[in-house]
Parts: sequence; structure tokens; C-alpha cells
Amino acid sequence: MDFEPFQYMRYAKRIEYADGIYMAGSGMTPPRPEMLGFKPEDYDLDSLCNSYGDPRNMDWLCEHYRCGGENVMLAAGSSGANFLAFAAVLGAGDRVIVETPGYPQFFSLAALTGARAVPLPRRAENRFLPDPDELAGLLDDHTRMLVLTNLHNPSMTAMPPDHLRALVQVCAQRGVLVLCDEVYLDHLVPGDGDESAWGMGDNVIVTSSLTKVYGLSGLRFGWAIAPRKVTERMLDLADIVDPQLVPLAQNLAIRALASLPRLRPLARRLHESHWPIVREWLNSRPDIEYARPAGGLTVWMRVRGMEETGNLATVLRNDFGTLVVPGEYFQSPGWLRVGYRIEPTALREGLSRLGRAIDEFKAHSHVS
Repeated sequence: MDFEPFQYMRYAKRIEYADGIYMAGSGMTPPRPEMLGFKPEDYDLDSLCNSYGDPRNMDWLCEHYRCGGENVMLAAGSSGANFLAFAAVLGAGDRVIVETPGYPQFFSLAALTGARAVPLPRRAENRFLPDPDELAGLLDDHTRMLVLTNLHNPSMTAMPPDHLRALVQVCAQRGVLVLCDEVYLDHLVPGDGDESAWGMGDNVIVTSSLTKVYGLSGLRFGWAIAPRKVTERMLDLADIVDPQLVPLAQNLAIRALASLPRLRPLARRLHESHWPIVREWLNSRPDIEYARPAGGLTVWMRVRGMEETGNLATVLRNDFGTLVVPGEYFQSPGWLRVGYRIEPTALREGLSRLGRAIDEFKAHSHVS
């Protein structure tokens, strides 16, 4: 089997528990258990249905997305849902259009299925919004799927619903599916551009989970909402690789889903309190440009005149004890993804260290 290793995930796993100021993460910190109302019976090693999902979780998703049970596929996080979607739709010789900069898992999944990934640029000068006309020019008879994220990872740009709808329509005209990973979407204020892509067309697949906004990565509770012909294929795949879902995750997810109205504002408040700290630092650096995030807990920035940031990230970690993600992992040398979920004192210190590392690195490498 030939595939492209998911190098970013290997990097993320290796540094997650490293010493230093951790500014490489993109997810919310886990909520306290008492906020979720977990009960002793939730820890039973059985659930109402271990095979394809607890009906109570399925019902919640059906109501949330206004879809039928035949459209719901539960999976191990949004990563698991993305895998099932790629494997259900793509095969050798197919083409899949993937946004760039974009989450590197999508390129690995394309290679794993034997499909060819074709980049669709999301350019800084266009506020990281893909051009529908450019997309139309990339589609051909071998194109099976377009892959997007909303909020966009890594820039945290929100896709205006009308813009997203236009992309869906371009693909629909050629019989192309649109996979929209919405794992960051709930970082937006409810009702302020947080419309799901599901329902924008019959050719839409949506994936998400309780990880990035809600801090519940440990549950590995994710899902795909898709046309029935796609979910049926996903079920066939799940029968091969995953005989049953984790009962504890199913039981605890019931409580978590009921708690989302209390949890969602926590992430938004964290963004609104910490982003001004980051913005003030960014605006003090004339050598840095950045994308203003619509929400989330990361900022996407470029150091002007710097052609790569992998070595900078290494210097920052080894000499300054601070951890960030170099843009090379998102097809963007010269950029950095910097997280700001940590408490304010550590955040200010981390940004100060980043600034000193950039200055030192530029002085030694003659970057203008």
C-alpha cells in the first residue's frame, strides 16, 4: 500500500507533552467533568447500541442537521469521519480538489485511496476564500470531490454562507461531491455565519466532532452527515475496520451533546479574551502579516522575507522553550500557526519569546 505519511500528526504527537510554552495546539482545553453531568452508569462497558451508534446520539444529530438517520455515520472523531468519506468516494485514478493551505490529512487520504490531490488555492490576498471560477476550471470528468474546511484550517477564516453555496453549486453542475470539515465552525457566535454546508445541495458531505471547540478529543466522538449512497458505503467500510464503537464514548457523548449550549460560549469567550493580546503583539511587529481569525484559538501569520519556518520553529523550541507549528505542514513555508488558548501570562511570554527568536533567526540568516 502506497500513501503519503501524515507528517504533521507525527509532529503534533511528539511535541504535545514536551517541555515549554505550548502554542502549537488548536483545540479547546477539556471541560471539567462536573460541567457535563457524567453519571456512574455512563461508565458501563456497554451502551444502548455499540455497533453503529447509540440511537440517542443519532437522534440528536438528526435533529441538529435536519436529516434522516440514513444520513448519519458515527466515527472516531472528524479524522475518522474524513477517512471513511475519502475511502467511500475515491479510488485509483480519481481526482480530488483540496484547498491549500489546508489540513495535511486530506493529502494523505487522497494518496491512500489512489486518488490525485489537486490544489485549490486559498490566497491571503483574497482573504483565504477560494475562487468559484478557479474551482470550475479545475473540475473535469475524473474529479469526484472537493474538500474544504470551515472555519478554514489554518487561517480560521469563516466562509460566508453564500460563498460556500456558490462553491457547492459549481460542483453540483459537474456531479462532484463537496466534503466540508466543520470541526471549528462552532467557534462562531450562533447565528453569525455558522450555517452548516449540509442542506446547501444534494452533493454535500459534512464532518465534525466534539474536539476542537468543545475540548472532548478524548471521547473520539465524531460524525459524517452525507447522502445515503455515501453513508451506506461508509458502513461497509466500518464493518471491515471497526466492529463496534466504544461504549464509554457513546454513553458519555449523550451527556456531552446535551451540554453543548453551556460549553460553546466558553470557547468563544476564550477567543475574545485572548485574541486582543495576540493582536496587540502582531501589530507591534511590522515584519509580520496575519489573517484575522473569525474565531478559534490559533492565528496564521507570515514572517516577511522568511522563506521557510521549520528551522525557526526548531530554534524557538530548543533555545526559547516555546512550541508552534511551522507553515511547511500546511504547504506554506514562511508561515506559522500559533495557538493562544494558554493563560494570559504564559501567552504574553510565549509571544515575547517568539519575537526574540524571529529577531535572532533573521540576524543570523540575513533575512530582510
